Amino acid sequence: MQIAYHYLKLREFCGYAEKEPVEVSLEQLAEVLCCTPRNVKLIVKQCQELGWIEWQPGRGRGNRSIITFNMESENVIRSWVQTKIDKGQYSQAMELMRRYDPSSPLQQQITDSIYKQFGIQSTPTKKGHIDLLRLPFYREMPLLDPINATLRTELHMMGQLFDTLVEWDCSNAVFVPRLAVHWEQNGDGTVWMFYLRKGVLFHNKKELTSADVHHTLMRLSQLDSDCANQERDRLCSEWKVLHIREIEATHRYALRIQLAAPSSLLLHYLAAPKASIISCQTNENNERLPIGTGPFKLLRNDAEMVVLEAFADYYRERAQLDKVEIWILKELLTQKMSDGGLGGQPILYTHPFQIHAHAPKGTTIMEQTEGGCTFMIMNGRKQGPLQDPAMRRRLHKLLQPEQCVAELAGNRIGAAYSFFPDWSAAIAAQVTVESKVEHGTEDVETEQEVATSDTMVSLQTDGYQNSLQLYTHSILNNSLEQTAQWIQQRCESAGIPVHIHVLPYEQFSRPGAVDHADIVLLNAITTNNREWSLMHVLLYESYGVHRFVDPVLLIELDQRYAAIANETDSAARSVLLREVETLLLHHDALHFLYHLRHAAFYHPNLLGTEKINPYGWVDFRELSLRPE
Repeated sequence: MQIAYHYLKLREFCGYAEKEPVEVSLEQLAEVLCCTPRNVKLIVKQCQELGWIEWQPGRGRGNRSIITFNMESENVIRSWVQTKIDKGQYSQAMELMRRYDPSSPLQQQITDSIYKQFGIQSTPTKKGHIDLLRLPFYREMPLLDPINATLRTELHMMGQLFDTLVEWDCSNAVFVPRLAVHWEQNGDGTVWMFYLRKGVLFHNKKELTSADVHHTLMRLSQLDSDCANQERDRLCSEWKVLHIREIEATHRYALRIQLAAPSSLLLHYLAAPKASIISCQTNENNERLPIGTGPFKLLRNDAEMVVLEAFADYYRERAQLDKVEIWILKELLTQKMSDGGLGGQPILYTHPFQIHAHAPKGTTIMEQTEGGCTFMIMNGRKQGPLQDPAMRRRLHKLLQPEQCVAELAGNRIGAAYSFFPDWSAAIAAQVTVESKVEHGTEDVETEQEVATSDTMVSLQTDGYQNSLQLYTHSILNNSLEQTAQWIQQRCESAGIPVHIHVLPYEQFSRPGAVDHADIVLLNAITTNNREWSLMHVLLYESYGVHRFVDPVLLIELDQRYAAIANETDSAARSVLLREVETLLLHHDALHFLYHLRHAAFYHPNLLGTEKINPYGWVDFRELSLRPE
């Protein structure tokens, strides 16, 4: 509605109330509207046709025209905003409100009208009902190609849009068939055959074949060769630990994977989100609109909205929701609802499913500890103060997880001693017992540690260039930035200066972006697939722990990875995984801080919400609406 923009510019220039004639010249209006006098006449004519103005043209050269405004600016803004809403341009609608009159009651009215559209809807049609779930979200999702999925929401979306060859069933501790209906291995575990399910369709109605699986896995293996050519990154790729020698499509529905050595990790990796199978016929916009075989297909993914539609030809049970709309509203970072919505609580939440038009009284709040934790990586490859074990140890004693949780609170639910919350709980119990025995000794610094710190402080001659450089990335609620500031305050209280760099995640996740950090602060994401989860945290190409470990420790870690891959007993493998964490802690290569919690409530007519996945969402395929 460009005409609304022109009208508001005219009102701003003239500055008169409605029904008051104003003398103007075409030349003046041309300058205000940044156009020619001829275009001014076209704009004036359009405003006249809409009934927004009355216009009396001046007669003869030099005679001024008279314009009278008939429409209040607020009404024009409201109409313009409604046009944006009707087109699904919700973020633009809210931006218009802020631009023209942030203090106007109209802004809250428009905001409330948008928020009231969130939730569940069931619309009757000739063939039944269209069940829709509409959610707000605070950022775009430009990277939905599985190979680039690293954040919780993108990892959740992988399960809606794609399938993997196998799936890890944690309850029964077994792998179950998905796109592969059967698999087998040779005697020494170096050759694996996977047999594909027939008749599985991609969202473009093309049938899944071994060519698609081959294409997907070769992309992942290609990361190995790319990474191997980079200096100091010889083991940065998490897939390198599998030692894949060859991948071959032996039949339309069969694929062979040959390994250089047996690996008990292969199925764990094939069940990971990054191994979601994509079509070998990629489209031009594969990042935003990838083609998968999952229960939902993408209809739209842009700066305004992500729209998913149930895939009627899905090879498993059809999703009960017909459509899911996720509106991208960056205002969620700051905007608050009125008292009429959500009991007056702010719109800003950790869990987007919480947000719907009205929170019923007596609603049960569901809480769950997130998989993973917030932790610090100490860069053992960078020359500087943290090369000294005494300095790393001093930071470890300064930054007590329990104190961090107590002072920052929020969604921080408990001190972390492991990447996995249940392992943390077991270790915490042991720490409690030991602390009673050694009470009063933990926080005492040695003379060597204090001397090391004093030496470093004396080197401060060029400002923060000689400070410890802490890198983290922006996140909803600014929880990482708040934690970084807490670390800075704790360190500076002990005479250790820290400079904080908060990068957008897109920049933070680029290979090499944080290589100059002394400390990297981030959230680890883990699932019940422990083997893949831990290896992913350690070996992720851009900012995995392995990237920052000193060369001596690297050698021992490589040996531990090989032992994990060779171990066929899951219980013994779990022990080896814990030993890797212990080894890293012993060398102060990393430092655990806290676990986070999800807290959510749901509309009572939305069924299936009790199954929160490790990423803090509920799988859309599990949801359905209670008929009314």
